[in-house]
Amino acid sequence: MAKMELEGMQELIDKVNKLGEKGERIKKNALDKAGDLVKSSMEKKAPRSSLSKKHMADNIKISDIENENGVDFVDIGPNKGDNSEFFYSKFSEWGTSKQSAQHWAENSVVENKKEINNVIKEELQRGLEEFD
Repeated sequence: MAKMELEGMQELIDKVNKLGEKGERIKKNALDKAGDLVKSSMEKKAPRSSLSKKHMADNIKISDIENENGVDFVDIGPNKGDNSEFFYSKFSEWGTSKQSAQHWAENSVVENKKEINNVIKEELQRGLEEFD
């Protein structure tokens, strides 16, 4: 999965972090909205079989909020440890020795970077205004 740095929001994030439980709800709303945006893009880009069956594009998952090195994030789309019914999505994303990588999930993040940043910023600001 592609990692994305938020640009120009550290002061906003610091204010949200100082709100404790209320701040956690604000962050969750922001990450949920941004996650939905990326998920929608992935659903459009994911390869689909011409067979009439369940498709990985219809089963893209968004993780709960995770935290690494003090940074909150959600994982969206395939991950290398996936053993679900749609485990093969990781092969189309990263490729195999016999199949070229398509990077449909990573491209969904990269192509929407500015909009993702805007959605998160707007949700954080909206959340702070509610609690002022």
